[in-house]
Amino acid sequence: MNEHASGEEHEHEHAEMVDAVEDAEHHEVAKERLKRKEFEIYIGGLDKDAVEDDLRKIFSQVGEVTKVKLLMNPQTKKNKGFAFLRFNLQQWNKLNEFVLS
Repeated sequence: MNEHASGEEHEHEHAEMVDAVEDAEHHEVAKERLKRKEFEIYIGGLDKDAVEDDLRKIFSQVGEVTKVKLLMNPQTKKNKGFAFLRFNLQQWNKLNEFVLS
């Protein structure tokens, strides 16, 4: 019976260690997602004919655009009038100054 109890304790300790590692990994993933979102802006009121290159060209004046997510209407193949842009972390202050001025 002692060996059985010892085995259960070992399994329980192992499960706790696995949970702790998974929690730490989840925390890091969540932190990275939050960091990315902090540097993402919403752009609305776009012309339906605007394309990703248009947004990159315009917004590159305020910083390095690292990602453009232009949402498209699958039926019309035109954009839905809004997009999300991500900027290089070092460019974020420059963008804030542009928006606030």
